[in-house]
Amino acid sequence: MEFMSLEELNADQRIIDVIKKRGIERLNPVQTEAVKKGLMEGKRLLITSPTGSGKTLMAELGMISFLLKEGGKAVYVTPLRALTAEKYNTFKDWESLNFKVGMSSGDYDSDDEWLRNYDIIVTTYEKLDSLWRHKPSWLKDVNYFVLDEFHYLNDSDRGPVVESVAVRAKKKNILALSATISNYAKISSWLGADAVTTNWRPVPLKEGVIVQDRRKCQVIFQDNLTLTLNGSDAIIAYTLYTIEKGGQVLVFRNSRKMAETTARKIAAEMEKAPLNDKELLEVANRIKDVDDAGGNEKEELYNLSLKGVVFHHAGLSKGLREIIENAFRERKLKVIVATPTLAAGVNLPARVVIVGDMYRYNRKILGYQEEIPIMEYKQMSGRAGRPGYDDYGESLIVLRNKRDIEKIFEKYILSDPEPIESRLGNESSFYTFLLGILSTEGGLNKNEIYDYSHQTLLDREIVDDYLEKGISWLNENDFIEERDEKFRLTKFGRKVSDLYVNPFTAKTIRDYLSRAETSCELAYFHLLAYTPDGPSIGVSRAEQDQLIDEAYCPLFIDEPDDEDELYEYLSALKVALIVKDWIDEVDEDIILERYSIGSGDLRSIVETMDWLTYSGSHIAGVIEATEHSRKLEILNKRVKDGVKEDLIPLVQISGVGRKRARLLYNNKITTPEDIVMNPEKVKALLGQKIGEKIAKEAAKLIAGLH
Repeated sequence: MEFMSLEELNADQRIIDVIKKRGIERLNPVQTEAVKKGLMEGKRLLITSPTGSGKTLMAELGMISFLLKEGGKAVYVTPLRALTAEKYNTFKDWESLNFKVGMSSGDYDSDDEWLRNYDIIVTTYEKLDSLWRHKPSWLKDVNYFVLDEFHYLNDSDRGPVVESVAVRAKKKNILALSATISNYAKISSWLGADAVTTNWRPVPLKEGVIVQDRRKCQVIFQDNLTLTLNGSDAIIAYTLYTIEKGGQVLVFRNSRKMAETTARKIAAEMEKAPLNDKELLEVANRIKDVDDAGGNEKEELYNLSLKGVVFHHAGLSKGLREIIENAFRERKLKVIVATPTLAAGVNLPARVVIVGDMYRYNRKILGYQEEIPIMEYKQMSGRAGRPGYDDYGESLIVLRNKRDIEKIFEKYILSDPEPIESRLGNESSFYTFLLGILSTEGGLNKNEIYDYSHQTLLDREIVDDYLEKGISWLNENDFIEERDEKFRLTKFGRKVSDLYVNPFTAKTIRDYLSRAETSCELAYFHLLAYTPDGPSIGVSRAEQDQLIDEAYCPLFIDEPDDEDELYEYLSALKVALIVKDWIDEVDEDIILERYSIGSGDLRSIVETMDWLTYSGSHIAGVIEATEHSRKLEILNKRVKDGVKEDLIPLVQISGVGRKRARLLYNNKITTPEDIVMNPEKVKALLGQKIGEKIAKEAAKLIAGLH
């Protein structure tokens, strides 16, 4: 394996200076090979190498070299907002070379024209896809795209968007990055790029299994090294063993409930482990003070963190997840028990990764447990080994039966992940793709649409089949029209594309609102949640019987007979009831307990329903359903902050949320003008410092309005 000194780079000295400030003195073998293959000359590359092998630095070298030589702009794309923020903070280093770094995610009905002032733009795949549809002037100046975590191409949810972005981006200079692509030859050929692929890791990985056998557990590594530990729980036994040796542990479980239960069990045994009580108390107090989480989850995580253990899943608020991740990076927390979503997120290495479950429940097939994909295991195991702290990382799969050892080794440890395949091969994804093409490119004839669509990863025969059906369906449903032998978006199609909603979502909203009388708030929320873009949430057996009884007004959609459809119907109804409580100002802790959800779930539901009420209002406006549009517009203003209608004027002020707004309103401060006219009263209610800030923000808002 060859390393390259920074002096051998033949790069602008300013680039070398920035890298050296990070404590880097040489490039590792993956980075060296990428440089030799033309990374800094703007060559198109697909780089596949393990987690922690320095792919971000390769992206920086590629982007900065290109910008210094060619000018223009570079866009760095990630699949997750958390990653977007992480990369944005990293890239700020390059502002010393006078490159302005900007970041954008969310708010899909916007062209973000302000980004014209930035040279490096960090964003998500969804946001970039929506930007192309809005055609901001600055996008034509982007000639370099970095597509990070490119294996998301294989993800059933995000894959279609990743592929849509790649089809457009590969017309320019492109750098694609991934930890796991087994069929890299096919993917690099599709991108028109050279492949740089290696298994080199900065911290070697030892993989194996851990098998429970009565009151002992046996660890068997790939190199046949074995270890026997006492204990009736393999996860707890190996976790304690690792901590006693100064390591940190990531445990992955297949459900939130299992993650939380396992964290409690480990914490109960942690008095046997060496802990820094002062550091852990500081972490626990940060958890207690976070302001975007429910009281019960804060209390539980406070108590767990005092033992150096926490759980982590999407049900937690953003604030809680950030505290947990930072404390683990700082090596204060010793154990995180997480669901697999953490493995695909931010960079969070540990000495040991324990994969507790190789099966997960498939909700669509009652009682059916399916094996996890190899790709998912590779993502989890890739977190093992902390550069700078560990000589090697360990990844262990927990088995309940010795007879499974050979099978698990063969499938997960000794095999490559599943090949990357197109996820555009369904009506919903492909019709959305077609709508995006026409939105970005304008009017196209059928041959031009065919040529564009054949640039996807799908087989030509499948493309041709979906094209015929898609053009016909979009035409029949008034998304597109044919004029002068070219297909163009209709007014309705343009609005749907700008809103960045699925065409099937738009059709559902239009079909019901165009023929229905206005209804109650719950009915609107249920309709929006029942669309393909609606938030999905679990419904327990006990809840299924209760939910229908709680629908206190006629819904737009009748109860279906099909069992699968009924589950989706009830899930949408549960979402609707949650959002109704939210806008009625029900206390957040009561909502979380009433519906058995986490603060992260509530935030996610609110964010999605904020977007869908906004979209629904605009779709209703296009079809001239004026009363529906007006009602949805008011609901949109209420959903964002969770308020009754009388608080809408107050929550427009930055820093005024639902609780402060209600306190002010109950004390006869009902508008921004009231705040400006009564600053001393506001300070008395909210405190001197906050009151002063709110008064200034209210004045700014009034100045903007008038």
